[in-house]
Amino acid sequence: MNKNKFFRQIHIYVSLFFLPLALMYAVTGIAYIFGINQDIGLKEQSFSVKKTLTLGKEKEELLALLKELKLKIPSNTKLKNDKKGKGMSMGGVHYSINIKQDNDQIVITTKERSLLGDMIMLHKDKGKWYFSVLSVGFGLALITLYISGLMITLVAIKKDRQKQLLTIAFAFVVTFILAYLSL
Repeated sequence: MNKNKFFRQIHIYVSLFFLPLALMYAVTGIAYIFGINQDIGLKEQSFSVKKTLTLGKEKEELLALLKELKLKIPSNTKLKNDKKGKGMSMGGVHYSINIKQDNDQIVITTKERSLLGDMIMLHKDKGKWYFSVLSVGFGLALITLYISGLMITLVAIKKDRQKQLLTIAFAFVVTFILAYLSL
């Protein structure tokens, strides 16, 4: 196998494998730039119950309240303190429940994200670690794709090499100028 064919094969199969992820990142990145965030299409409900949480039994009491209110129980029922300090939460990226004590009432808030909201959360690495592994693989694949593309273009194909080098140089200049002006 010659080097041109070898680099083309790498380029083709790596790009085909990561095509769905590349499209997802493109859609969610463009949406986020235009002001659409993870709360697009978010279904949020709040319920109040006159009751006081028992310290150390919050999880059991929350699960009992969810059954009583006929609310969906999240797949992950591990209860953890909210990062914003407003009670405790359980669930995941797509569906989560928050519980907090507000004087003599317990306030339960459910959040269910839309598909686009879920995708934006994955783009921001807010999901479980499985998708993070795929994302890091995609980053490495982009490096591989650009190296193999450069090898195909600059090493294997000698025609128009000067134009190719000028295009790369121009791209670096434009990128650095626009990055500098954007800071």
